[in-house]
Amino acid sequence: MTSVYPNCLFLHNYYQNGGGEDVSMAAEIDILRQAGHQVELLTWHNDSIATMSTPEKLALFWRSTWNLQAQAQVRSALQAMQIDLLHVQNFFPLASPSVHTAARCLDIPTVQHLRNFRMGCLNAYLYRQGRVCEDCVGRNPWRGVVRRCYRDSVPASVSLWQMLTYHRQRQTWEKDVDAFITPSQFAAQKLIEVGIPAEKLHVKPNFIADPLSNGQIQPLPECPTFLFAGRLSPEKGVTGLLEAWQLVDQPDWQLVVVGDGPEKAALQAFCQEHSLTNVDFRGRLPLVRLMPLMQESTMLLVPSLWYETFGRVVIEAFACGRAVVCSNLGALAELVSDNKTGCLVEPGNIQAWAERIAWCGANTIAAKQMGKNGRRLYLKNFTPQKNYHQLIAIYNQILRG
Repeated sequence: MTSVYPNCLFLHNYYQNGGGEDVSMAAEIDILRQAGHQVELLTWHNDSIATMSTPEKLALFWRSTWNLQAQAQVRSALQAMQIDLLHVQNFFPLASPSVHTAARCLDIPTVQHLRNFRMGCLNAYLYRQGRVCEDCVGRNPWRGVVRRCYRDSVPASVSLWQMLTYHRQRQTWEKDVDAFITPSQFAAQKLIEVGIPAEKLHVKPNFIADPLSNGQIQPLPECPTFLFAGRLSPEKGVTGLLEAWQLVDQPDWQLVVVGDGPEKAALQAFCQEHSLTNVDFRGRLPLVRLMPLMQESTMLLVPSLWYETFGRVVIEAFACGRAVVCSNLGALAELVSDNKTGCLVEPGNIQAWAERIAWCGANTIAAKQMGKNGRRLYLKNFTPQKNYHQLIAIYNQILRG
């Protein structure tokens, strides 16, 4: 008999570089525990790959498709902890989809969270060579092997292709997974095109705790200050943002860049070469330090060139009462209403970005109102309380069979 507050086992394979997936999972565990649920966490971490022997690393070629050791480990944990439901956040590459079969053998329902497009794209981004790429959507992803889309490696790409192809043929997603969760309608549509069963797919957005303890939005800064917060990698569009910032040509305005990644050195070199002294790189910051910066800014800038599955930083801005200028692309266009909670700009259009940033900096009354609208949207859709009820509704649906 399932308890009123079902006991959950969360399973997660951490990547070497942490990101929004980790933060979102931790937030879900917190709201469940605060509501009285027993929640356990079973994890793997890709850092362990560096310490593996050569035979162990070679074995990953097969284990990413079916890991018997992980399957047994999950089965033992489910039995020992008297778990009612398994919630898999990420199984790749160390755990493998075999974890779902472990639960199925014990007649325990499973949920699979999908926060990227790995189920149909070897690099998980639907992005290649500076542009959106849907060449493998709805098809066998062999093209990703030819193009070395995973880690720029043929063997690594073959291993991932093998995992996807095997589990499609085996119908693992249809037979062993009771529900899938993804954070936006846009992501859901793409995942259906990839082959995820539409009848099992649920949309539940990400959320954050309210950063405003008294509910009062801070005034906008006197001097326009714009904020970027995210990974400094090509798909995030930061190079184009700096090119647009150069065109804005407002030395008294500030652009604060929060984050780290492979493009950081090149971005800093660009600023030095073009004498952009009003760009401040802060490095990667925890949420507790990012939120004050958000509240001290005029607006948030999100110039992504790829399909964001959600855009967690957008609702962070909304929660702070700040509007968002973002690319009119993917889930971002679903979150931001043009001229209501922010501005939508053609991705990669440097001139358009420069014009919109300049307009926002010169029209702070409009920016303030859009920020207020964003705050209202946050309170309506993206609070922990709202999200808890959405998550429990999904759990209850599959627990009732």
